[in-house]
Amino acid sequence: MNLVSRSINGTFCRYFLITVVGAIILFNLVDLFDHLGSFLDNKATKSMVARFYLYKTVWVIDIVLPIAMLMATLFTVGSLARYNELTALFASGRSLLQVTQWLMLLALLATAFSLAWREFVLPNANLARVRVWETEIHKRPEKIRPTSNIVLTGEDGRVYYARTYNPNSQTVIGLRVVRLDDSQVTERIDAARAEWAQGRWVLRDGARRLFQGDQEQVFPFQEYTTADLALTPERLYRDRIAPEDMNIRQLLGHIDLVRKSGGDVTSPSVDIQFMLAFPWVNLIVVFLGILLASGPRKTTIATGFGWTVLITFAYYFMMNFGRALGHSGSLPPVAAGWSGNALFAVIGWALFVRARR
Repeated sequence: MNLVSRSINGTFCRYFLITVVGAIILFNLVDLFDHLGSFLDNKATKSMVARFYLYKTVWVIDIVLPIAMLMATLFTVGSLARYNELTALFASGRSLLQVTQWLMLLALLATAFSLAWREFVLPNANLARVRVWETEIHKRPEKIRPTSNIVLTGEDGRVYYARTYNPNSQTVIGLRVVRLDDSQVTERIDAARAEWAQGRWVLRDGARRLFQGDQEQVFPFQEYTTADLALTPERLYRDRIAPEDMNIRQLLGHIDLVRKSGGDVTSPSVDIQFMLAFPWVNLIVVFLGILLASGPRKTTIATGFGWTVLITFAYYFMMNFGRALGHSGSLPPVAAGWSGNALFAVIGWALFVRARR
């Protein structure tokens, strides 16, 4: 890395850090003033408030990362163009991509970082933030990991209902298991109590009913040991995550479960493509920022902010518009998830053809 590249990278990193840190402080301060009354009314401790905003900062970083990448690019390359340093570099025989190749590499690293951040860090932080807000500060019952009125679909297609679950003793009070065949109930198991022992459920005081047409067979039991129930204590007590809050691995498991149950997997398939496509915004906005800032018009602070707002708004709009079309079935999942990236890639190529290179 030569002196010019080090200077460009240093300027870029300075603007990037200023934007990220400033956004974190601004977002959290605005949110603090908005929720200050709730903190005081519920006598939230300093630890609760600190952890709440620590987890919220994870979300802020995810939102701000593309904005910071674009703003840092506009200001860095715009500064080179404004003071004719870019013209001097062109005169020395360097092309625009040679001058900004390290910025493109940083954009690729930001894309990989964003994908990993959304997959491994953000979902857990969001769950932890909601848990602090709901259960610790407001003293409300646990909803993310409930122990009562649990309804879920197993991998075997059966629907499981548990009135109460004790995770310490791995005991269910009021268990009902229903097997469906084309919306018709073919089997139902009711048990007053179920205990997990040696890798299987031991059902007590209940009955197993089989339905065939208008015929019903009832098999009462005081104790019934079964190994064919696709339900484990971990599934009963794991976090209940809405599909829109799942990461890619969780969505793949959700799709597999829905498909086995005969459900429609269009929406989660679109969401997977969206989650794969969105981190590439970092590379796209850096490329657009380089082309816009290197043009004949000088990039000032005002125009830099203007371009940032315009591009960010347009990109988010197009990505979510394509996602909505995918959810409605108007576009296939791949097209719905990647349409925004494709459109801005075309715009970037058109700008590149006309740019000073």
